[in-house]
Amino acid sequence: MPNMLRYAQVLALLLGMSACGLAADPPTATGIRQIVSKHLTLHTDLPASADVDALGEVFDQAFGQWCAYFGVDAAEHADWHMRGFLMKSRERFETAGLVSPELPQFPNGWAQGDQLWFFDQTSVYYRRHLLLHEGTHAFMAALASGAGPPWFSEGMAELLATHRWQDGQLTLNFFPLARDDVPKWGRIEIVQTGFAERRAKSLSTIFAYDARAHLENEAYGWCWAAAAFLDGNPRYQARFRQLHRLAGEPDFAARVSKLFAEDWQTLNEDWQVFVANLDYGYDFQRMQFDYAAGAPLDESSKRVTVAADRGWQASGIRLEAGKKYQLTASGRYSVAQQPKVWACEPGGITIRYYHAQPLGILLAAVRSDDPQAKGSSGLTRPIVVGLDRTLSVDRPGTLYLRINDSAGSLADNAGTLSVEVSPSE
Repeated sequence: MPNMLRYAQVLALLLGMSACGLAADPPTATGIRQIVSKHLTLHTDLPASADVDALGEVFDQAFGQWCAYFGVDAAEHADWHMRGFLMKSRERFETAGLVSPELPQFPNGWAQGDQLWFFDQTSVYYRRHLLLHEGTHAFMAALASGAGPPWFSEGMAELLATHRWQDGQLTLNFFPLARDDVPKWGRIEIVQTGFAERRAKSLSTIFAYDARAHLENEAYGWCWAAAAFLDGNPRYQARFRQLHRLAGEPDFAARVSKLFAEDWQTLNEDWQVFVANLDYGYDFQRMQFDYAAGAPLDESSKRVTVAADRGWQASGIRLEAGKKYQLTASGRYSVAQQPKVWACEPGGITIRYYHAQPLGILLAAVRSDDPQAKGSSGLTRPIVVGLDRTLSVDRPGTLYLRINDSAGSLADNAGTLSVEVSPSE
């Protein structure tokens, strides 16, 4: 929902509803029924089904989790209640007087005051997602500190609407483990495609989104990614979770800049690495890496141990421009435990590929030690090493190493490999 557009239309929208005679207790209309729960009265023209009829319970469970996330006293607001409209046919709701003709022609969902509207979807998951997305907007506006600028408003709504519903239990702010967990959601694919096509968005670009950006679905993917990154990365989570308290402040952008000013360069490089490796089940803990500048090699070689269950690891070795280095790897480790242990060596497993390279193959990268370095991080441009490779270095920097695997599949890896790094003539 475009944030500025929403606020610009508030008065006209409310007046339009009054003119239509919308009442607290709507008239019975053919084909429209109600689902009533503690925090939601949902009007819908969809037939009864387990998935649709559970939406009230979903919303009620979300209320407690919204309160916990935003630090709101649930008992103090126990009577908070929304009216929702789940529509297959908007025309039917307009005829019944449940939707004002002046309500914006939104493609998916809209929230205003104590009411929200959303269209039916071909995915049961995405139908719930839209309810939770609009519910997050409504909750933030009513009980938290406000919506904030478009990137934050939509990023928070996407973050907290991305969920798991399993055995009647709801989990908000759930990082999907597999594509099948979130049919028709597509946020991770938006970011992956953008990176592959060399049009990934910087955080500065996302933070500058205006109200028009969310007329296109792509912006939702990038706003979700920004919020998920800031909320999931241990370096930034505590600061990010303060931002909702500033959402109603006119200098929100300036205060965000100040909050991250000291490590803005690091933040942006972490973001680049996140975007380059984003996948289902992304493991923030195992993908954490140290910004530790290495020391030049002397005439002798150095041996480095690389863990198979982590992302980029600093070698402690600084590679110098204009020189060549020989990397020789050895060892056995595993890249899966089920249905059996998959043993692997630095050359990788050629019966399965990831990012067009054998799973488990040794990768290297050279990260600039210059804090003012421009352009993309060397950690977004991996170099295939395998069992051995001679590296010719154009730009100086610290050598980083890892095996080739999804950032969502590191937890079932085990073991280490050894890499000998030596000067080469």
